[in-house]
Amino acid sequence: MSDYYDLFLAVDLAPELPEAVLQELRWHLGLTDSEPDVHAAADWAEGPWQVFGGGEASHGFDGADAAVLVQAADRVDVDGRAPWALTLRSCVHEDDFGIVMDVVAWLLRQATTDGWVGLVRCSATETGHHIIRRPGGFELIEMRPAGKWAQVSW
Repeated sequence: MSDYYDLFLAVDLAPELPEAVLQELRWHLGLTDSEPDVHAAADWAEGPWQVFGGGEASHGFDGADAAVLVQAADRVDVDGRAPWALTLRSCVHEDDFGIVMDVVAWLLRQATTDGWVGLVRCSATETGHHIIRRPGGFELIEMRPAGKWAQVSW
């Protein structure tokens, strides 16, 4: 049985993304069937594919894979420009994890959000890692309990 990774990202991207970046991003998110002329997100040894296509049940985790990209018109910067708001959840096969994380790195180079931007967890171990964006890259930081848990029942 294969292992899967559950990937979640919630991040703002620069308002002035070049059209070529937007085209490639929309294609990777499964928001368009029009394949871009240039694939800059990763070094595609065997050809690119729509990495984060959503809209269907996750095949490795409860819930659905999803991808949303909208302009955050209510959160404009000092110049009046609206960032691109991206949220995605994707189930990633272990064989594809390396190339998917290359695409995540490319995507985060377009981001304006610093600090926590998401998480990734493995089906085999149920361990999780926070995705922390820093200038020049990102880190995966293992999730660990920090003492006594506060519990609230609903």
